[in-house]
Amino acid sequence: MPFLKRKDQPVLNYEVDDHTDPWRKAPALILQHGYGRSAQFWTRWVPYLSRYYRVVRPDLRGLGKSPVDFDP
Repeated sequence: MPFLKRKDQPVLNYEVDDHTDPWRKAPALILQHGYGRSAQFWTRWVPYLSRYYRVVRPDLRGLGKSPVDFDP
């Protein structure tokens, strides 16, 4: 589970699922969940979609595994 770390910005979690053929240049597909959910919302779609696309599933700030970051 990688984290996107940016200077002076909150840390975000994202998941990458890629089961494409290694010799093909597969396009990326970003699946964004709605509020009150997480990247896990798309779990049932991953086996099918990740065969044809590099699936990127980010968590919104404070949801899923992305930490809540409050500045003092």
